Amino acid sequence: MKKLTATFLTTCLGFSVFSAAAQDAYPSRAVNVIVPFQAGHGVDLMARALASEFSKITGQAYPIVNREGAAATIGFTALAAAKPDGYTLAISPNTPLTIAPHLIKSVTYNMDSFVPVCQSFENVMALFVGSASPYKTYQEFVSAGKSQPGKFSWGTSGVGSVPHLSASAWLATAGLDAVHVPFRGEPQILPQLISNELTFSAASISGMAGKGVRPLAVFADQRHFAYPDVPTMAELGHASGVPGLNGMFAPRGTPEAVLAILEKTCAEVTSSESFRTAALRLNQRVSFLGRRDFDKRLRADFDEKAKLIKQLNIKAE
Repeated sequence: MKKLTATFLTTCLGFSVFSAAAQDAYPSRAVNVIVPFQAGHGVDLMARALASEFSKITGQAYPIVNREGAAATIGFTALAAAKPDGYTLAISPNTPLTIAPHLIKSVTYNMDSFVPVCQSFENVMALFVGSASPYKTYQEFVSAGKSQPGKFSWGTSGVGSVPHLSASAWLATAGLDAVHVPFRGEPQILPQLISNELTFSAASISGMAGKGVRPLAVFADQRHFAYPDVPTMAELGHASGVPGLNGMFAPRGTPEAVLAILEKTCAEVTSSESFRTAALRLNQRVSFLGRRDFDKRLRADFDEKAKLIKQLNIKAE
């Protein structure tokens, strides 16, 4: 009996050591990274910077797979169906997790379908007009808008996007009436804004800065390093809005040992000088949160977005 017990324990111990060793070796091959937006999008560029740093640390490739469409839900549907072995991940904002499920009935996943590995950066939004716009300040803009109800038009990267929700809430509290025009993405908004075909846009600082536009206010509670002289919505007496909460995600069921390696690597990447330099160049704000804190923040945002969408009566178009 003692011999059998000893043999059993030895076998179990050997299996545990083998399993641990196998996971310690992660990653042993390329890791596919889904980005649920088009190539060249601000999130895509930051995802590539993040993936590049992961590759430097681990010695493995992290090819980006762009799976855009349907408010980023196409990419997350693919992630939910992926094998939970750590070799298919996603880098994305909160949009497909905390916003899309409230607007798109066909979404087949939920918050529990994924593990938020880490938050890596915050994508801050601002209120922009074209450089040739007659409105030089926020106060001039609001005064003109109130005197011409329904005459202003504004563009965003889609109904239910982070800038759309932030700006919709702001319009309601500012007492402005404007016509919303959804676009595929920020590159499509720019020509219309620069030519004054659109009166204004709510869009990411990363996607718009230095491209022939003028910021009037930042959707935040602290000023952005790209526009230190531009007031925040909080300073102007409005809700600051929540930035895009961008991070890495894995399918539910991914081994704990793999998640721990990913989280640790993410912390190392976001504190590296090279990643911070890339973020600065792209006008993005580095902001690391570990698994537990990122999950907590996303779940709180899910509840907040549900209330906001209902309050503003926003429907998918």
